[in-house]
Amino acid sequence: VSAGCQAQLEPERLAEERLATHILDNLHKFDLVSWLQAPGNLLHPLQPTADMRRFIPFRPLTIGSMHSGRARAFLKVQDGCDASCSYCVVPHLRGRNRSLPPVEVGMQLDRFLGHGYQEVVLTGIHLGQWGKDLAPQQDLDTLLMLLNQRPLPYRVRLSSLEPREWSGPLIEHLTGWEWICPHFHVPLQSGDADILELMQRPYTPHQYAELIVELRRLFPRAALGADVMAGFPGETEEQFANTCRLIERLPLTYLHAFRFSPRPGTAAAAMPGKVSSQELKRRVHILQDLGREKKQAFQAVLLGQCVEVLAETQIENGWWRGTSENYQRVVFPASNAFQQGSVTRVRLLEITGKGLLGKPVAIPLQK
Repeated sequence: VSAGCQAQLEPERLAEERLATHILDNLHKFDLVSWLQAPGNLLHPLQPTADMRRFIPFRPLTIGSMHSGRARAFLKVQDGCDASCSYCVVPHLRGRNRSLPPVEVGMQLDRFLGHGYQEVVLTGIHLGQWGKDLAPQQDLDTLLMLLNQRPLPYRVRLSSLEPREWSGPLIEHLTGWEWICPHFHVPLQSGDADILELMQRPYTPHQYAELIVELRRLFPRAALGADVMAGFPGETEEQFANTCRLIERLPLTYLHAFRFSPRPGTAAAAMPGKVSSQELKRRVHILQDLGREKKQAFQAVLLGQCVEVLAETQIENGWWRGTSENYQRVVFPASNAFQQGSVTRVRLLEITGKGLLGKPVAIPLQK
């Protein structure tokens, strides 16, 4: 079975090469069971769906279930994208922006609460565009204000927000909500103004830098992450160096570095100035090294401090690994009675290859 974005993008190729018995695009993938129960074992190549406005929310118990080994729950509140980044095929694959109404968001959260989740991650293809399609129009700040008035899990994490989606009211509210994890992922893509313009990204390196510096000022212990692309068509060595210099001077704590890969039907796929494969690898390695330096520097600052760790995996008898509120992997000892999904306060003692080593601190958690 091929279902989702790949089936949406290349149904004809998958059918011609007989790579799957069933080919279901992003709208029909929710009918997977019905297709598999149909008589015969036939190819069902589907043309990409023109109308992707229908939003089908994920069922909470199938996303992040502790019964399936996950301690965190993921709640998808938005799908689709109305942006036009020149390298991205997502709007074609996932359709226009669609938002899960606030009432349904609350219902999903209630289900997670009922199953004991201590952390829920709010996700979306373009999370910051939540509410733009609703009537009356709303925004992410509105949704979070509504959530602030109801029962919530111990903490809520935001997946990713674009640079231009950080409104003044949103930032102000985030500083006062202790249930929001101090972990903010803000895609950068490039630190060169000309490359950002070719990418059709609606901000400048200076605007991005101002936002990151302000977030660090307001959230001194927050994890601040970025996506960075190496080797966009036409990117010169100097333009790549501009990206590295920007990252070096910003208080980012980790990077998701990846190489440019042309996507069929996008403007960037036809742009001149292709960067060689060898050069792509070199630039990605440089970015990955930068990311490791940023991560290690942030971890060094945290040593001796206490963080709140969600226990996710028992790695061996008496030892657990989990994630702190500020997105650090932490390893700590715990008794046999300790349970997955619990949140405990841990003092960070040492940087190791498996994560930050810590010792639980017997201080009651309160929020």
